[in-house]
Amino acid sequence: MATRKITRREFLLVSATGVASVVFVSCGNAPPSNVVPTAANGTPAGAGPGAQIAPPPAGAKSARGFVEPPFLADRVASGKLPSIDQRLPEEVFVVGPGTLIDEQYAPWQNGQYGGEIDIAASWPTGFLNIAESSTIVRSPSQTTKASKPNVLSALSISDDYTTYKFTIRKGLRWSDGQPVTTEDVRFAFEDLYKDPDVQRGWPTELLTQGSSALGPADLKIADDNNFTLTFSKPYGAFIAALNSWIPGYDIFIKPAHYLKQFHAKYAKKADLDAQLKAANETSWVKLLTAKDISHWDVGESRALGMPVLNAWVLTEQTQDRRVFERNPYFWHVDSNGLQLPYIDKIVNNIVVDDKATLNQVMAGKITLAGGNNISLSEMPVIVANAPKFDKRVFTTGSFNNPILLFLNHDFDYEKAGSVWQKLITDSQNRFGQAIALSMDPQEVNKSVFFGKFGPPFMNAKGPDLAKANQLLDALGLDKKGGDGLRLGPDGQPFILRITHANQSPEISPVAELLKAQIQKAGLHVEIEVVDNSLWDQRKNANQIMASLHWNDGPAWSSGISEDYLPSHKGPWSPMTWLYFTSNGQQGRKPPAYIQEFYDLHVSRKQYPPESDKGLEIWGKISQWLSDHYVMIPTVGPQIKPASVDAKLQNVPKDGSPYDLDVYINAESYWFTT
Repeated sequence: MATRKITRREFLLVSATGVASVVFVSCGNAPPSNVVPTAANGTPAGAGPGAQIAPPPAGAKSARGFVEPPFLADRVASGKLPSIDQRLPEEVFVVGPGTLIDEQYAPWQNGQYGGEIDIAASWPTGFLNIAESSTIVRSPSQTTKASKPNVLSALSISDDYTTYKFTIRKGLRWSDGQPVTTEDVRFAFEDLYKDPDVQRGWPTELLTQGSSALGPADLKIADDNNFTLTFSKPYGAFIAALNSWIPGYDIFIKPAHYLKQFHAKYAKKADLDAQLKAANETSWVKLLTAKDISHWDVGESRALGMPVLNAWVLTEQTQDRRVFERNPYFWHVDSNGLQLPYIDKIVNNIVVDDKATLNQVMAGKITLAGGNNISLSEMPVIVANAPKFDKRVFTTGSFNNPILLFLNHDFDYEKAGSVWQKLITDSQNRFGQAIALSMDPQEVNKSVFFGKFGPPFMNAKGPDLAKANQLLDALGLDKKGGDGLRLGPDGQPFILRITHANQSPEISPVAELLKAQIQKAGLHVEIEVVDNSLWDQRKNANQIMASLHWNDGPAWSSGISEDYLPSHKGPWSPMTWLYFTSNGQQGRKPPAYIQEFYDLHVSRKQYPPESDKGLEIWGKISQWLSDHYVMIPTVGPQIKPASVDAKLQNVPKDGSPYDLDVYINAESYWFTT
């Protein structure tokens, strides 16, 4: 493996078109300047093995230059918790201007300890899956380019993007105080993914270029802190998985010491039987699966007691709320030596739906609401109530695209003489183009979103009904029935059925507007609303002709999200995706024009997404998606509202690009007094 060594204090990131070797060390992650060198056990050098260090007075700096959070002081004083010098790793991650979010969008001020953030969400985890701050490497905001070691102290990548060498921070600990070591990686690979009894599929991110045909990474462990992952082909896009909060650290770093008690290979039979009885389970495999909590589900009841690397840890759960307390072993600090997060508690008040969330915001009970918790349609009433409860209301861009219309290119593909297939596979893409030209994004913007969304983008170029009618006529839809609506080329009434679940409160009004718009071009449109479980069933069974959904478009170029894929949000080719992921064992062999997409998708995987070459290929993929009308925006780019306590500091500015940065920045929030 060819890598170029650099100095301890240096950080280098180069694009795929420059020097191909990438080496990351802990630039910007050094402890405060008055840190005392430490021994392996976390005590100051020269103090002697097992020495107990008296905690400094409240608010004073420790021997290593840290300040003990008052929230933990009693536990430290009673001996239930080690001092902060012993809890933090030898090398901490220093957070400051531009570390979590670009400074132009969130000016940084070092803060002070204390306080509680109250939120309301319809699911137990709330925003904690985004605010966990424990990705393996870290770039600001929703990017993957300026990666700094996070869980790691160092990462080096070979010239050909096949070999990744990792060093776990020495002294890093799980939230229960146990060391994080390469055993946590070995356990994930060998005792979960490779164990035939566990029946756990490999995460896509650990497969070479995301393809099961190319197999998973090969793991080699050097010692307790160093390990290597080697892929069979160039896989520069892996850097995005290491940055992204969507897969999270838990794709290959698991709390082995905790999970072994649920694994038949390690647990004593009597102990495991007792665990099964307590959990009302009959299979240790099901129990292990239930206890191996994804970062998406850290608010679930079954997550109580599971060690994490997150900024906050679940400590209390009832039917109505979840309480998360600061992780005593979280390794982020500010330049004054204060351990992050500044905020001691996050309380999620569980609500039944978005309306209930709005009621909580209106009643002044919520410290922070953003992302998908509140919608632009609710902003007038939120603004009106803000002064009463000392709230700051602002808007940002969105991590998500607006609602899009998806056209399923696999629908009816097995049906001989299918009218839909004749229309959707037209080599000139005239059907998709006609649909797009019959749509009016500006009307949707004015009617549903107060005219606040951005201008039309991608392939949304309507309305142009004259052109739409011309294209539909040329496709053989030139005859009409007694109701004045178009007949198909087979002479039978043609119905465009658009299916959606209630993913957001705006989908239904957008659907009704869309129906009226498309019917102006003479197409009969039916809107079908289903619940989420039926939506998933219908999608997987290829029973959806067209659909409405949002996706993560603004994050595609960075590689943080890939939900433009054919079956990830609205299905636009679910059966060719099944063929692709099953190595041709199931599903539909892609027609030539869809195979073009897969070829580009695989090619992009070779390079870091935000390298010159990665961005070049992404441009081609983006153009393909637009040219083939697999998805059509119903409105321009989203604007999202946020409501936060006016005393909360380090909050993103009005006009910041991503709503999710309101959450991803949470470890830095603090209250003025």
